[in-house]
Amino acid sequence: MSTADHHQTDGQTERVNRVLEDILRIVCAAEPTKVSTLLPQVEFALNNAVHSSTGFTPFYMNGLRHPRTPLTLPPASSLC
Repeated sequence: MSTADHHQTDGQTERVNRVLEDILRIVCAAEPTKVSTLLPQVEFALNNAVHSSTGFTPFYMNGLRHPRTPLTLPPASSLC
């Protein structure tokens, strides 16, 4: 359990935040103003990726199912 004033006590959240920042930094290197546009796609990708510690995706761990997607996400090279 972590407290509001001691964010460093929640190591898993800090790790996810660091990965999220790293991905956004790479994907938006050419156009940093697109962060707000790309954040939902990056978040979806992270939540749909199998984690080595559990062997499951966060989507599956939270709802015991995989998300339905009406379309596929564009390749990263076409985003920025």
